[in-house]
Amino acid sequence: MTEKFQAVIVGSDISAYAFARELNDAYGIKPIIFSRFTQTVLIDSQIVTTYQADTSTDEKTIEELLFLGSRLKKEDPAQKLFLLANSDNLIVLLANHRKDLEKYFIVPVPELDAIEKVADKESFDELATSVGMRVPGSFYVSFDKMTKEELMTQLPSADFVYPLIAKPANSSAYDLLRLNHGFKKVYVLDNESQLLQLWNDLFEAGFDDKFIVQKFVQGAETALYSITTYVDSKGDVTLLSSAHVLLQEHQPATLGIPCSMITTSYPMLFEQVQRFFAELKKQGFTYFGFANFDVKRDEETGEFYFFEVNPRIGRNHFYITGAGANPMEFLVSDIIENDPKKRVIASKKVLYTIIPKRLLLRYIDNPTMRKEIKALYRDGNVINPTLNENDKSLKRVVYQYLAMLKQIKKFRTFYPKLTKSGF
Repeated sequence: MTEKFQAVIVGSDISAYAFARELNDAYGIKPIIFSRFTQTVLIDSQIVTTYQADTSTDEKTIEELLFLGSRLKKEDPAQKLFLLANSDNLIVLLANHRKDLEKYFIVPVPELDAIEKVADKESFDELATSVGMRVPGSFYVSFDKMTKEELMTQLPSADFVYPLIAKPANSSAYDLLRLNHGFKKVYVLDNESQLLQLWNDLFEAGFDDKFIVQKFVQGAETALYSITTYVDSKGDVTLLSSAHVLLQEHQPATLGIPCSMITTSYPMLFEQVQRFFAELKKQGFTYFGFANFDVKRDEETGEFYFFEVNPRIGRNHFYITGAGANPMEFLVSDIIENDPKKRVIASKKVLYTIIPKRLLLRYIDNPTMRKEIKALYRDGNVINPTLNENDKSLKRVVYQYLAMLKQIKKFRTFYPKLTKSGF
């Protein structure tokens, strides 16, 4: 018998709704959505309780969480509470304030030193390489140690052939700057001039962390993969699931985030992920919670390259539920029932998509892949977290289908036709 509990979900995007749906499907609860604004994905939802909070600064976010935690504990002292979040800066914020938050909440995120170890691309590369994972060749630039003149001399060696990928070495240190100044999540650089312009723009905006330039791994979006795992409170990997990316979003704010995937099992990659966390534990780091790896298969060599691991579950984690394992059941069994589940590999094949079928097929030119997508539609093996039979008011259905249709306009604007590289 599961103890009485409640979840507070910090955020209001599609991943927050997926958290709520997974909890509601498994336990019948209405989680609390803690956010400043209500996004379209939550409009008229009957499976959540909304709590409008001032999250304009980190300090106010923590103050509001402590106030809410105190209130909920007074209302029901026996009820267990836990926090959920799915952005790099929020995961770091919760880890930083764990001691205060744990007066009221269970905080299922890694310890801060473990987050720093895996989220920083440079230290991730070192750890990944030590356990046999392949990583792309990378060049790092530390903005906090350089003048502008020194920065403009920072160029990768001649074996870095354009196009190159550029992105922050630590996403949590970049998120607010990106939102406030309009920077992209990821840059594709065609020449040295574009790289130097990026260095200049970042410096002028006050960026003071590390940026990474990576060699381009050959292949389009359909060469990308997502691996999601849960590491329980004992440091053991108990859930593994993966998906093959079909198409990513292309508007600047969400560039590189998948919008369509087919769940697929890759035992070889799962073994590498398990070795990664075993080595992290061996080195004395306490990793607890979800993690999401970005992987790409080089279409010329067939080799898989690990780009990074995010210390969170990922925006599109509902694909795990579609593959046969509700991730919230692994979390609740561990932190509420104190009975971690045994390891499960979720491998049922489904199509996860948040865009219309016709739009998706427009960007798939591989005949075998098109056939597979059509077969999954025909057999009803298609999931979208926002299209929920248990949350189906007329107003909500209209809004969610309109949101899907808006994707057509976004793709016409930012990615009007399929390209070989996906950019």
